[in-house]
Amino acid sequence: MLWLKESFEKSKKLKDSYSLNGIQIYIKDKLPSNIDMKFVVNYISSRVPMRLMKGVDVIYVGQFENLVKKDVNAMYEDGAIYLTNAQDNDMDIIDDLIHEIAHAAEREYTSYIYNGAIEKEFVGKRKRLYSVLKAEGYEISPTFRIKLEYDKDIDQFLYKEVGYNKLNNLVIGLLPSAYAATSLREYFAICFEEYFMGDIQYLKKISPAVYYTIESLTEMEG
Repeated sequence: MLWLKESFEKSKKLKDSYSLNGIQIYIKDKLPSNIDMKFVVNYISSRVPMRLMKGVDVIYVGQFENLVKKDVNAMYEDGAIYLTNAQDNDMDIIDDLIHEIAHAAEREYTSYIYNGAIEKEFVGKRKRLYSVLKAEGYEISPTFRIKLEYDKDIDQFLYKEVGYNKLNNLVIGLLPSAYAATSLREYFAICFEEYFMGDIQYLKKISPAVYYTIESLTEMEG
């Protein structure tokens, strides 16, 4: 909360700001000249329902110590999304924002999203991926099959030992992308991205539990 309060105080001094469905976006550090923030805002607001952004109070764009420490492009914390200004293009920043909006939606609708179906679906996919990786000759702990929470060892194994380039080929027809195998929460967030900016029919086919959960969330009133 202290970090959020300090960032809010700093934001008062920022000159560049935008509004995403009433959520203020403050540009702390300059974005690349090829980024069109008006397009970014219009793209997201036209696709993601406002109710799924209820957990987002403010969005900050720039260089932030916590992002650098965690070696990530974006993060959601205490109602705020922090996003690096080191973006390649419009779709790059849109992808990061929608991913963090997914984590905000998780916080707002935790019990609705995680009622058993998505967990079961994720474990089933982890078990299948475990068999695939074993067949490829990788040594991997059996706990990989059932662990839902983020695990640094699993993350590093997938990212460094297997590598996302190879993993993306191995998960075709199983997961939307390699990163979706990281944890239950990342599985949901990657599927959320696919729903709003990818191939929705493909998502429906390979991850029906997540697809129908997001579908019902978009149809909620209020």
